[in-house]
Amino acid sequence: MNVREFRLYPREEHFCSFADYGAILDTVRRLDAKRVLEFGPGHSTLALVEGGAHWIDCAEDDQAWATVWENRIVRRFPNIVRIRQYTWREPLRILGVDTEQYDLGLIDGPHQTPRRPVAIRYAMARCRRVLVPLEETDGVGILRQYVETFAAQAGRPLHITETGPLAGSFALIGSP
Repeated sequence: MNVREFRLYPREEHFCSFADYGAILDTVRRLDAKRVLEFGPGHSTLALVEGGAHWIDCAEDDQAWATVWENRIVRRFPNIVRIRQYTWREPLRILGVDTEQYDLGLIDGPHQTPRRPVAIRYAMARCRRVLVPLEETDGVGILRQYVETFAAQAGRPLHITETGPLAGSFALIGSP
């Protein structure tokens, strides 16, 4: 088995496989994404940084997690990463994000997966491309149907890459 080595993620954790980390990192590099909107900061944020993102707005609706990632990531990369805390509601409103445009959106939050379709729509309105870990087990998950529907409704191409456990696969919603 050929295991990749990552500069910012040297030890695989149970909640982010090397395959998932590599899929995010490779997408950022392939697309040359410099400005990124991420829902759900964490180890995925390290993949964005390692992939070459220059500006990452991390949307987080949980105060405790916002504090954790402020201490773990923002302090380490203060010129690249900023936490944008928001209160969950529909429609979403996120100070510092609402009027911005991004090269890539990454939907790795909110923690409650059923809320993610709202985050996907929000990101699609602000990002050229949107990457969604589908979190499927044996091809079963709730996000794939939303991603397929949203991409089709917006006339945007969709590419799905299988990665294996834990995300299962990633959907990349392309530019219109």
